[in-house]
Amino acid sequence: MFKTNDRVVDICMGISFFIAFMYGAIMMFDSTFLIDRYDNPASNPDTQTISIFMFWLGAANIGAAFGITYMGYKGLDRAYFAYAVPLLFFFIIWNIAPAQASGNYTGIVLLSISLVALIIARSRSGFPSNPFDIPKADKYFGTDDMITKVLLFLGLIGQGFNVIYYFVRPDAIIEDTPVLSMSVEAQQFATAMMLLSLAWVISLLYQMRAGLSMTMISVGLLISTIYFVGMINYMITSGGTGGNPLIGISFTFFFVGSVIVFFRNQSKA
Repeated sequence: MFKTNDRVVDICMGISFFIAFMYGAIMMFDSTFLIDRYDNPASNPDTQTISIFMFWLGAANIGAAFGITYMGYKGLDRAYFAYAVPLLFFFIIWNIAPAQASGNYTGIVLLSISLVALIIARSRSGFPSNPFDIPKADKYFGTDDMITKVLLFLGLIGQGFNVIYYFVRPDAIIEDTPVLSMSVEAQQFATAMMLLSLAWVISLLYQMRAGLSMTMISVGLLISTIYFVGMINYMITSGGTGGNPLIGISFTFFFVGSVIVFFRNQSKA
């Protein structure tokens, strides 16, 4: 697997896959399992808000697990490590406050194990030992396809905007979405969404220099599809009320852009 003959790499990537898939499945299909272990009903009786955030983060975890599956057939991809390693590091830091409040450090332990597993796999992968030694493609995103370049640039701008806007209005995603309610826990999850965008910024900057990654394009396509389908399902079941138009537009462009980029470059898959 992973086009290597290194059993340690296989085991490490398998561990990371299991943790990502487990968290993704729990967050998307049984969010109360985690809410009961980390939430404080006294300060946050509204579990619906946390469930919505968990669905979004669960999709990101499923996407990460899918990226590992994709690499299992196609071979290891530096762009995936440029995305997943910073993301895991960010989420370990992010988990400190909830863990201290609840006394449950399981999340930090599992994320740390996943991070160490990825670092070991990366170090034994045959890639340059210096992760900042990034090869430069002949052109931006390593492609002549102008539509692909424009869409990836727009993706980078959009994710960068999410990061910057968070520091301007950290509670914007909650205040501007009627179905979400403000709480300490909700604000922590808003921070997690910013960290997810930051990881995408890092990944897209890497691809802008080194060339586009079909692993990450596939990961983005899966995540955007889950977001888009979830949004449509919510609009149908709620009658179109309680939503955030900006989030709806973002999810739609994320999905449409991911589909276009994937099919315009599928020959490289």
